[in-house]
Amino acid sequence: MTILLLLSPSVTSSTSDEECPISREGMIKCAARHLDLNSDSLLSRSELDTAIGTLNFLSRSVLKVIGSTDIIMSKCDYDSDGFIDMEPGGDMEKSKETCLKQCFKRKAFKGAFFPECDTETI
Repeated sequence: MTILLLLSPSVTSSTSDEECPISREGMIKCAARHLDLNSDSLLSRSELDTAIGTLNFLSRSVLKVIGSTDIIMSKCDYDSDGFIDMEPGGDMEKSKETCLKQCFKRKAFKGAFFPECDTETI
């Protein structure tokens, strides 16, 4: 089912960032809630690997859209310290031009890792 959502017409790259139903701020909060296993507001390589490891075979196709752990870290770990800081002013904010900038990537990421998280009410 996730694959159908990821490939649906609503997940195209034509959706502008202003029209995207998933804000970066909301997505960061959902990532902190669902992927930050030790609740330190830092997303580590091992936490990303764990999240990717929980995906079933079909859901792993999201990696074609968002990239592997190495690609995510290279685009989102602004200061290259091995952790993606999700606090205000941290890596996620500083890397907004490279890290999950496009709406379709945010939709794919959310659909794979925390589809039930409501990014608007957090």
